[in-house]
Amino acid sequence: MKKLLCALCAAACVALTAGNAPAEDAILKPLVTHLEKAPKSVLLVGNSFMYYNNGVGSYARQISKDQHEPMTFTMATIGGAGLDWHLVKSYLRPNGLRSYSTTSDGSNRLVFHEYPDGKIFDAVILQDNSQGPIHPELSKLFRKYAAIHCKDIREVGSEPLIMMTWAYADKPEMTAQLANATIEVANENRAMVVPVGLAFANAKKGRPDLKLIVADNRHPTPAGTYLEGCVIFATLSGKSPVGSKCTGVGDARISEADARYLQEVAWRTVKGFFGWNE
Repeated sequence: MKKLLCALCAAACVALTAGNAPAEDAILKPLVTHLEKAPKSVLLVGNSFMYYNNGVGSYARQISKDQHEPMTFTMATIGGAGLDWHLVKSYLRPNGLRSYSTTSDGSNRLVFHEYPDGKIFDAVILQDNSQGPIHPELSKLFRKYAAIHCKDIREVGSEPLIMMTWAYADKPEMTAQLANATIEVANENRAMVVPVGLAFANAKKGRPDLKLIVADNRHPTPAGTYLEGCVIFATLSGKSPVGSKCTGVGDARISEADARYLQEVAWRTVKGFFGWNE
């Protein structure tokens, strides 16, 4: 009887320890931990998680400029979209996206761009429906179309990445679920992961007062989009966003103190996720 009681107590202690373990301990390891070199031009493919608050590309662009690793960001987003809604191959044709642009110097002059090697974007970040990777029906589409898009992206010489989204505000258990589902599919396709979801969880842990998600429990506040932009920059460049003077875009801005905190969280999360020393 004593042996049985000891065994039960030991099992209870193990279960309690596992239940209290941080979510990061249960996260799969990414196979791809860095890009060969920082991209100059990036395509963001996703939905409202990317276009809220004047678009995360604008944040990432400004941060990259401040950190002396300038990048251009183009967004192809559809509200509510999963990867199965996007025909990514069509976004990569030389006479499509970024085939021309309008100058921002006040003259509104039209500039036509040429791509002799056929490659418009150095990197393409794919973002699925916010619950797609773990949804019983949508997860199959996530896996299928991530593979299709990664293949098409590589065929034009670009590098595919898959963005890990964040848990809904009322469902924190989604953090580990989304992380593992995203990493698993990214690993299958030898694609790098952008660990935004883990950064959201880490930021909330350190500053529960800082709202990253609006009242609908899923879309980002300006602070959430700011953190997203910092993680995107850090993942792509391998450099820290800490020190950027950017506090937002247009009317979607945060305080300097909050910006600094989110920069630090983003860098700490990215370094830890990929196992970077510095």
